[in-house]
Amino acid sequence: MRAEARWAVLLGGLLPVALAGCQNQQKFTATILNPFNLQLPFLPYQEPVRVGIVHEQKGIFDPATWDIGKVGSPWTPLALKLQRELGQPVQISDLEPFQVAAHLQSGRLDFAFLAADDYVKLTDEFGSLGKVIAVSEVRVRQGLIVARTYSDIKTLEDIRGHRFAFGPAGDPVLDTGARAALEAASVPVDSLQKELLPVPNSLQHHISSNETAYEIVYGLGTDVGVIEKSEYDAYPDRGGSFLTRTFSKANFRVLGETKSVRVETIPAGPFLASPEADPAVVTQVQKYLLAAHDKDPGALAAMGLAGFRVPPADVDQALRQLAVAETPAAD
Repeated sequence: MRAEARWAVLLGGLLPVALAGCQNQQKFTATILNPFNLQLPFLPYQEPVRVGIVHEQKGIFDPATWDIGKVGSPWTPLALKLQRELGQPVQISDLEPFQVAAHLQSGRLDFAFLAADDYVKLTDEFGSLGKVIAVSEVRVRQGLIVARTYSDIKTLEDIRGHRFAFGPAGDPVLDTGARAALEAASVPVDSLQKELLPVPNSLQHHISSNETAYEIVYGLGTDVGVIEKSEYDAYPDRGGSFLTRTFSKANFRVLGETKSVRVETIPAGPFLASPEADPAVVTQVQKYLLAAHDKDPGALAAMGLAGFRVPPADVDQALRQLAVAETPAAD
């Protein structure tokens, strides 16, 4: 009786597993509860558009630099924008080069983004990976030293003795770059007015260029600082509002600039479409990428990119030349 009881318990435990296996073989269906008849971007069981990227874990792709609570990985904003554009889920994954080659050729990946050097090595080893639909351009950052238009600060020399709004501590443009520009203009950092709070006798730092601009234009006691040139160039000539935290070129007097800094990201290279990818989706993605520098510059900036351009006619030769240009010189 004891043995029979043990078999009954064992069979009873296996039965739900067997039934679950049968059920999993059936096509998944579901009903979405949508009582207000809202327009949904995509259904949860749709197959995602899969994009593979190849990168070295350094610069903007160093996980230690990611703001997990705000943005997450550098490709998260681009994935979200592509989802909205395509109306279906987008999955971006970082992969090894050989994985990208295999999955592009098999159709497991729909798209891939990698440096020109990786592309050349992979095509030499595995042959054609797919169609190049766009070529990336790496973002170059530069800062502008600006003063509030109605302040009495009209030259770099006038900054002495004033509070100065820097960006994040250690930022190559909005902190160290600005310091170097001030020193080069014979305005020692020690000549700037220091903070009393929150850290006595410290310089004033902000979490972003936008916060620095807000402090200069709408704050009290800080009329000069450094902001991103790309943001200033995007401002309208007139306007700006304290309530909406917006600015215009008319709010600022440009006094100087920092040196340009190239963002450390995936070096310039191709965005590829798999031979097995849906041609309609390929057309949509290519159209989006070529317009993203105007449409979604923030999503590109998060990946350290300025934009994507149309691939040249002899794209393979062009990428080989780009690979040489992008390869760091040996010490």
